[in-house]
Amino acid sequence: MAETNTNNQANVSSAKGVKGGYIFSAPVGTDLPTDIETQLDPAFKCLGFISEDGYVETVDEDSDDIPDMNGDVMDSTSSNRVESAQLTLAEIKAETLKRQYGEDNVTDAGGLITVKHNSDSHPTFAYVLELVLKNGRRWRKVVPKGKSSELDDLTIASSELCQRALTMKYLTDEQGNTCYDYYESTETTKAA
Repeated sequence: MAETNTNNQANVSSAKGVKGGYIFSAPVGTDLPTDIETQLDPAFKCLGFISEDGYVETVDEDSDDIPDMNGDVMDSTSSNRVESAQLTLAEIKAETLKRQYGEDNVTDAGGLITVKHNSDSHPTFAYVLELVLKNGRRWRKVVPKGKSSELDDLTIASSELCQRALTMKYLTDEQGNTCYDYYESTETTKAA
């Protein structure tokens, strides 16, 4: 495949999760993949289904404009940048509840999951999403440090999914990055 300088419909795509498991998490410090092919470290646990609302990633940036003496903007600096994602983990099981309420607040023993609600419920984990674009192209999203920051309302009703939307803030890693995306290219080929 060669780089092109024209429109390419192969680069236009929606995305889906890989069938059988598409969101995984592990303790921070677990070896992270740096491509789309490497097997995940066994510490990564599947968190199950994400609701039909999907995985919604947001970047909020504040900027400060610097005007000259005439009031014209000479420059604009970034003063604050927060990247986050909102998702609803659809399965009710210990691993998903630990991401919402904290590792130490959830136990699964003797056939009973117990969840304690308290202020120590903002755990930080590494996350990996396994995604597929159009024509089977692979996409892997890696969040080295995702901190649970808030939970939405829980509606208990026969017509509603019995789960809360979780907002996760991306913390900066040792390289100063909050997230890594790895896409299978349509323009270059993998080295032999």
